[in-house]
Amino acid sequence: MPTASQEKRVAELREKIEKANYEYHVLDQPTIADEAYDALMRELQSLEAAHPELVTPESPTQRVGAPASTRFAPVQHAAPMLSLSNAFNEEELRAFDQRVRKLLGRDEVGYVCELKIDGLAINLAYQDGKFVQGATRGDGLVGEDVTGNLRTIRSIPLTLRERVKGRIDVRGEVYLPTASFEATNKERIERGEPAFANPRNAAAGAVRQLDPKATAKRNLAMWAYSAAGLDVSSQSELLARLEQLGLRVNPDRRVAKTLDEVIQFIGECKEKRHTLQYGTDGVVVKVDRVADQERLGYVARNPRWATAFKFPAEQATTTIEDILVYVGRMGTLTPVAALAPVLVGGTTVKRATLHNLDEVRRLDVRKGDRVIIQRAGDVIPEVVRVEIDARETGKEYPEFDMPAKCPVCGGEVIHPEGEVAYYCGNPTCPAKTGQRIGHFVSRGGMDIEGVGWALVTQLQEKGLVNDPADLFFLTKEQLRELDRFAEKSASNIYERIQAAKRRPLSRILLALGIRHVGDSTADDLARWLADRLPKDAGLGAVIDVLRSVSVDELQSIEGIGGVVAESIKEYFSRPEEQEFLDKLVRAGIAPLMPAPRPPTAAGPFAGKTIVFTGTLERRSREDAEALVRSLGGKITGSVSPKTDLVVAGPGAGSKLEKANKIGVRVVDEETFEGMLP
Repeated sequence: MPTASQEKRVAELREKIEKANYEYHVLDQPTIADEAYDALMRELQSLEAAHPELVTPESPTQRVGAPASTRFAPVQHAAPMLSLSNAFNEEELRAFDQRVRKLLGRDEVGYVCELKIDGLAINLAYQDGKFVQGATRGDGLVGEDVTGNLRTIRSIPLTLRERVKGRIDVRGEVYLPTASFEATNKERIERGEPAFANPRNAAAGAVRQLDPKATAKRNLAMWAYSAAGLDVSSQSELLARLEQLGLRVNPDRRVAKTLDEVIQFIGECKEKRHTLQYGTDGVVVKVDRVADQERLGYVARNPRWATAFKFPAEQATTTIEDILVYVGRMGTLTPVAALAPVLVGGTTVKRATLHNLDEVRRLDVRKGDRVIIQRAGDVIPEVVRVEIDARETGKEYPEFDMPAKCPVCGGEVIHPEGEVAYYCGNPTCPAKTGQRIGHFVSRGGMDIEGVGWALVTQLQEKGLVNDPADLFFLTKEQLRELDRFAEKSASNIYERIQAAKRRPLSRILLALGIRHVGDSTADDLARWLADRLPKDAGLGAVIDVLRSVSVDELQSIEGIGGVVAESIKEYFSRPEEQEFLDKLVRAGIAPLMPAPRPPTAAGPFAGKTIVFTGTLERRSREDAEALVRSLGGKITGSVSPKTDLVVAGPGAGSKLEKANKIGVRVVDEETFEGMLP
């Protein structure tokens, strides 16, 4: 049993260490040397080792000592984690301001401007001042429990600096500082692993590591920006209160009395964004007073009192050195521009997608052309336009065309009538298999971190994996024999694969790679199946239903049209897929059935069928579809006489053509936004 003096000393050490953490990681003003900090930590570790009964979850020693997780349990958020509407220019920002003033019935509003951090949104739950649970945003309603991993982030206090009674839910953004991002990518490249595309992906991957010790190595940080459960009257007061409690709040923020002051702040942030030690892609503008926020309310899952001003994509000029053709998991051939390396927004870009042959023709892009490129959303490189006038007289600029043979396997390339895409017709094309496995293990599918392209290629070359189901039959010994794999790395991959056997049914369906079945359709299909099967039904029962279901039954499912229904039926009837599906059942894949969907609210789209096509600029496709559903509408992926409305953005192709041909109403994104309540 510890003595009273030992208990007192443990409490003193914890207080000193947490004070040092706060000064270093939150205030950025350390007051003790690293050696002194290390000495305090060693003394605490020694006392806790001698007296394990003194160890508590809030102890600083527990930041890196949690056991590895086998999977992430779902967490129902106490309040939804909402998404924001977007503004892309000053005109749209002024329209937001005008709507706010009109709804409030006065001209004086007052805003708070905060940098929009390029990271992963999280929720931190504190009970009586102690950190008890941390979760990812997920779909906004249900996230994943990553408490153990978040405990390792030193800018997240395990105990608030004041003991606030009851529960507080703090919202924030976990991010990877620029220096840590660069160091992480350097290590990955040295290990033969692909580099992360951007800090957001790296942060998300770190937070969702199965082993908290791996998360701790990434040097993540967090900014807090919101909370529920604190008695405050304004957003500015809330941010100040969070700072008092020991939470890290971004100092680059401003209270603005007028919209002109908001615009001035945005201009300043545009200038200095690349000098910051973290990624930012815009400025969040919020009505300051809480009473005004409550009065303004929400439209679907977007607050009327806030918007995100997105910085314009940065552009650069470079040369098309070649036009390559990549083969995807469905055999789709995608033209990709190989570029003379150019720096865009702090990142060297060497490739840019050209989407499809129609887009190549529209742009009239050719090998040798000078082109303007941009990183859409500061992430995805794309060709914006060709500088036709820069073409040299007498120099040949060959027009691109799709190959007649697959560049990977030499199989015949097919182009179905009425479709934009070209496909490899060889069902055993190696590119299809590799890409299919890549899709299967991706975050939206079975979510098996660490199974990247290099590992998939190795497994294929050694004959260990011929389809995604083979992954679940790999042994630790087989993984240890791979290049660059030791005992620990083999065990980590093995455990992650085993953990993936328990996944939501919608993810499993999406991972199968059924043509035309995306996130929304997989969710609709999963909910339909959940109504027909026991809650604990196995994957075998799910597949039995899908093998026997008719096209008419599938079309009766909300959100599934004729083309998608035919595709689902064809997939589960395909002879070559039967062995793969049976193998998944033998592997012990156990689906988590979805919870019942809440009743659909009435709204302007009640009973109407909506199709989105092209690129949406104000909100993500996922958010737009969720918004329509919340307002009573149905979403489908194809246009038919049953379609009531097509929302068409830039790059809309065959769906737009068909809508015009059969007389379906077509609107642009701005008109769609105007239809919202």
